[in-house]
Amino acid sequence: MGTSKFSKIDPSVKIEDNVVIEEDVEICRDVEIGYNVVIHSGTRIYEGVSVSDNVIIGKGSKPDSKSTVLIGKNVSIGANCVIYKDVILEDNVIVGDLTVIGEGSKIGSFSTIGGKATLESFVSIGKHVKIENDVYICKNSELEDGVFVGMKSLLMPNVKIGENKTILPKTTVSSNML
Repeated sequence: MGTSKFSKIDPSVKIEDNVVIEEDVEICRDVEIGYNVVIHSGTRIYEGVSVSDNVIIGKGSKPDSKSTVLIGKNVSIGANCVIYKDVILEDNVIVGDLTVIGEGSKIGSFSTIGGKATLESFVSIGKHVKIENDVYICKNSELEDGVFVGMKSLLMPNVKIGENKTILPKTTVSSNML
């Protein structure tokens, strides 16, 4: 456990116990890292990000913020993800490799986002939502609790999906499903 001497960490960063920071990690000012966190090599964490306890951030991920990114407890972020400013990942969220989460988005607790998914800006995901691989969700869309989105689906802008709805794989959704 510990921090690689080949990482760049601003002196203002608050790091709790049992944290592993691999080589080639950059953590900017005003970042908080909770207990039992693993940050893999190539990761960049920009200013104002808060990483809660028991989080794993995959290789090359970039939580990006000029304001705030909040990462809850027991969150896993896969390799080469990009998380833009003002994003909230609640507790127990899993984000697959190569996923992009746009500005102002919120992911509810116990939700899973598959690999290569893209969530544009201001997407709201409820609790216990399962989004499979290669899904694209356009801006200002909302998925309520318990929604399932099959792989390679497309949700157009401003779509609202009601609680416990299922979207089959390779489906394009252009209107609300309440």
